[in-house]
Amino acid sequence: AVLVRYYPNGSLAGFIRISAGRPSDTDALVKALRKIETEHLQQSNKKFKDLEALIFDMDGVLAEVSQSYRKAIQFTAKSYGEEVTQEDITAAKLKGNANDDWKLTQRLLKERGVNIPLEEVTEKFQEFYLGTDTQIGLRELESLIPSRGLLLELRKRCKVGMAVVTGRPRDECLFFLDQYKLRGLFVDKNGAPALVCMNETPSKPSPEPVLLALKQLGVTDPSKTIMLGDTPDDIRAAKAAGAAAFGVVTPGNSLDGELALALSESGADQLLRPGLFELLDILAESSRDIVVAPEPASSVRLPSFGNSSAVRSATIERKTKETSIKCFVNLDGTGSHKIDTGIGFLDHMLSALSKHSRVDINVKCVGDLWIDDHHTAEDVAITLGEAFDTALGPRKGIARWGYALCPLDEALSRAVVDISSRPHAHVSLGLRRESVGTLSTEMIAHVIESFATSARLCVHVECLQGENDHHRSESAFKALAVAIRMSISADKSAGVPSTKGVLA
Repeated sequence: AVLVRYYPNGSLAGFIRISAGRPSDTDALVKALRKIETEHLQQSNKKFKDLEALIFDMDGVLAEVSQSYRKAIQFTAKSYGEEVTQEDITAAKLKGNANDDWKLTQRLLKERGVNIPLEEVTEKFQEFYLGTDTQIGLRELESLIPSRGLLLELRKRCKVGMAVVTGRPRDECLFFLDQYKLRGLFVDKNGAPALVCMNETPSKPSPEPVLLALKQLGVTDPSKTIMLGDTPDDIRAAKAAGAAAFGVVTPGNSLDGELALALSESGADQLLRPGLFELLDILAESSRDIVVAPEPASSVRLPSFGNSSAVRSATIERKTKETSIKCFVNLDGTGSHKIDTGIGFLDHMLSALSKHSRVDINVKCVGDLWIDDHHTAEDVAITLGEAFDTALGPRKGIARWGYALCPLDEALSRAVVDISSRPHAHVSLGLRRESVGTLSTEMIAHVIESFATSARLCVHVECLQGENDHHRSESAFKALAVAIRMSISADKSAGVPSTKGVLA
């Protein structure tokens, strides 16, 4: 016997419970459920065999924005003395009519008794999101959720094309697409961007943004289109336009969570996990060749990162949910440097490392410093190490070892470097303070350790004496720099400087 109970109310509202009494009943039930799932998949494949277009919401579907737009809402509210949590933002999004983050921020403030004109809220919000002359914008922390390869495959399975419908301003939408070389995937038949952005139509849940996107693509039958969205507004807009509506849960959420339930109750035809991999099982495969529109010259501009044609040089980019970093090194430089990590004392130490090693180092980082300095300091060191390792190339024709003793007033430090390809770091600085500037002293040693591990170096760095923690730290970095300078210096007679015949 199989018993089924439906929950119309309470925390389990919308769910059913299925109970099977005997093992044989359980086996039969599982077999039946699998059959239903298979039939549903077959029907889905048949239904979308002639898919013409995919319409994407951007935030939460293409772009991971928990550390950008959502943080900008929180920081804007905090600048007016109010606390807004991620849960508050999620709850507001689930209620609907929350497609414009500027208006949402104003609304959240108003609910807390703070009445600020929309223009002022917008200006403050954009300072955090876009950045200023002295502060990197939060948008640098955004990352792509589905891979570009998967999006390219999805484009092949659409007869007509793909478009983006977003509440972002157009320039911010293009900025993100250009970062990941995606603009060419979202174009009409003439190669123009297939985008519907803020203030170009009434906002979702109105169907007009979806209908305009279909018009741009030349799709006349909305039923042959799937809209992918992560909010009830997206789902309602798609359904009102006559398109299929697929709800996408955002990173960190599950298919049985609050967001998934809200998407289902809004009328989602199907739920997908972050990354959209299930679409490959749903959409019919296609052998058609597509010509992706050429990417425009990127609108994303970082400061000059040096002479990339230098023989022993490398540029490495690293982007996580916590940091966004670009790093250039030239081992045969003059010690020129441009360091911007957001942590003043770390900038100072890396500048010393560059100057006295004669390695050109350019680093630009935006990190989640509102949490603490850990992620930023560690990830900068990892990225710098990766760039150093890449620039070094074949580990031959070099001295391999380097050592130095460097004083700074009363402080004296010793550093020994072995380009052994066997990562190891022994760092003993004897620091006493909790921090130097805004860099915690525990991270000073950790930066050296992370750099050495990532660069595949063996390093021993010790501060032998000194009273001032600033002096102790700086003398250590200077000693490391001089030891690095010696170890990477050319020695044509060395060949591969190892009796093993290889340093890989």
